[in-house]
Amino acid sequence: MKNLSDSDYLKSEYKKINKLFLLRKFDLVIEKTKKILKKNSTQIPFYNLLALSYRETGNLFLSEKTLIDALKIKPNDQSLLVNLGSVYRVLIEYKKSEKYLLQALSINPENINAIVNYANLKRDTNNYNESIQMYEKAYKMDDKNPIILINLSGIYQIVGKFSQSQKLLEKLLSQEKKNALAHKMLSTIKKYEIKDSHQAEMLLILKENLLSDYDKATLCFAISKSYEDQKNYKKSFEFFKQANDIQKKIHRKYSINDEANLFNKIKNIFKITNLEKYPNYLNDKKLIFIVGLPRSGTTLAHQILAAHSKIHGAGEMVILDQFMKKNINNDKFISMFYEYQSENNKFLEDIIKKYFSKISFIKTSKNIILDKNPLNFQWLGFIKVLFPNSKIIHCTRDLKDTALSIYKNAFDINSIVWSNNQDDLVKYIILYLDLMKFWETKFPNFIYNLSYEKLIENNKKEINNILNFCELNFENDCLNFNQKANPIKTVSVTQARKPIYKTSLNSFEKYKNYLDMFNEIKELEKNTYK
Repeated sequence: MKNLSDSDYLKSEYKKINKLFLLRKFDLVIEKTKKILKKNSTQIPFYNLLALSYRETGNLFLSEKTLIDALKIKPNDQSLLVNLGSVYRVLIEYKKSEKYLLQALSINPENINAIVNYANLKRDTNNYNESIQMYEKAYKMDDKNPIILINLSGIYQIVGKFSQSQKLLEKLLSQEKKNALAHKMLSTIKKYEIKDSHQAEMLLILKENLLSDYDKATLCFAISKSYEDQKNYKKSFEFFKQANDIQKKIHRKYSINDEANLFNKIKNIFKITNLEKYPNYLNDKKLIFIVGLPRSGTTLAHQILAAHSKIHGAGEMVILDQFMKKNINNDKFISMFYEYQSENNKFLEDIIKKYFSKISFIKTSKNIILDKNPLNFQWLGFIKVLFPNSKIIHCTRDLKDTALSIYKNAFDINSIVWSNNQDDLVKYIILYLDLMKFWETKFPNFIYNLSYEKLIENNKKEINNILNFCELNFENDCLNFNQKANPIKTVSVTQARKPIYKTSLNSFEKYKNYLDMFNEIKELEKNTYK
C-alpha cells in the first residue's frame, strides 16, 4: 500500500478528529490534537480543534492560550481571530472579544462566522437590535446554515417573536430532521395537542437510537414537555427522568461535595468579618440583584422590575459569578474579605471598576442595573462589601414546585450539574437554605425575601413592597409588565411574558407519585422563608 504524504495524512487525521469533535468526544480530541501538534506545530486547523475542545470542557483559559499561541504562527488567520473573539465573549472580556472579531471582519467583511460571532457578542451584551441585524445579514448570505438558523431563531425567542422563530426552526428541521436542539427550541414555544405530529416525529428519532447522549437528553426534554402539554404527566416524567439520567451519566465524575466545599469556604471567609468597617464604595450606577434557586420566580421578578422607568433589566448576567469562580481559590483575593484593612482599598476599588467596565457594554441611560442571575446568592457577602448600596431581592417558592421545575427543565449542560439527580438536587437545596440563613444572620435588612406565592396571590401589594425596598415609586407599568415585551434569555422565555397566573402553584401535585424527592423536601420546608 502506498504511503500517504504528510499533507494527505494530516487531512485524514483532521477528518477523523473532527468527527470525534462532532460526537462531543472532547477529551479524545484534545489527546489526539496535542499529539499531532507536537510533531506538526504549524497546523492551524488542529489548534482550532484543540481550543474549541478546551472551551467545550470548560477550560477557557487553556482555549485562550492555545489560540494566542496559534496567532503567533499566523497572526491574520480569520478562524483563529473569530474563535479567540468567541472565547473572550464567554470569558466576559467584551472589549477583547470585539477587538478580535472586528480584526477578522476588517480582513474580510463577508466572513460569515465573524458576523455570527459578532452578533453573539451583541446578543450577550443586550444589544438585541444590532444582534438581529447581523444575524439577518448572515441569514441572507446563507439561509440554510444551521448555526445561523439556530441563533436567529433563538434571538427571535428572546425578543418575543415566536412565529418568526418557529418558521426558522421548522425550516431547519426540514433540512436536518435529527437536529435535537432545534426540536428542543421548537418545543419551548409550541403548545402540543393530542396526536401531535411533531411529538410523533421526535419519538421516532429517539427510537432510531442514532443520536449522541447529549442529543438524546436534549430530545427527551423536548418530548417530556410535549407530554406535559397533553397532561400525560406519567409520560412527561419518564422522559425528563431519562434526560436527567443521561446527563448524570455524561457528568459521572461530578460530586455534590464540590458545592458543599464551596459553600463552607464562603461561610468561613465571612464568619468573623465585620462588614461595618468597610467603606461605602460609591458607584455611578446602582445595582439590584435578584437571587435564589433557579425556577423560583426570578424571571417574573425581573420582568416586573425591568418595567420600571428607572431600571434597566440586564437579565441573567454571568459577570459576577464568573469573576468569583475565577478568584475564590485565590488566597490573596479572599483575604481582603476576612477583615477590613485599609491597604486593600485600592484592590477592592479596582475590582469594582473592573465590574462596571464589563457592564459598560450594556447600552442604557438608566441609572439602575438589574441582574437576575439566581446563583449570585452564593456571593452575597462579596456583594455587600463591593456594592454596599445594592439591593438584594431573594426569590422563594414552594420548594417542591421549585425542585420539580429545576428537574424537568433543560439548562445548559455544564451549568447546574447538581440538577440531574434527585439526591444531588435535594442536597443542593439544603446547602442553599443553610447559606441563605447564614447571610440573613450576617446582615439583616440587606435582603428582601419575595415569596412567589404571595406575589401571585396579591401582586399589587407585593410589587409595591419590592419597589419600596428598592426606594422607588410605584408605577403601573410594573403591574402590567407583560405589555412591555422586555427581552428574556432564560427557560421562562414564554411564561414570563404572560400576565401573572396561578396555574404554576402546587404544580408538584401532578408528579407527586413519580418523584421520591418530594418526601424529603417536605421535611425541609419548615426552613423556608415565609
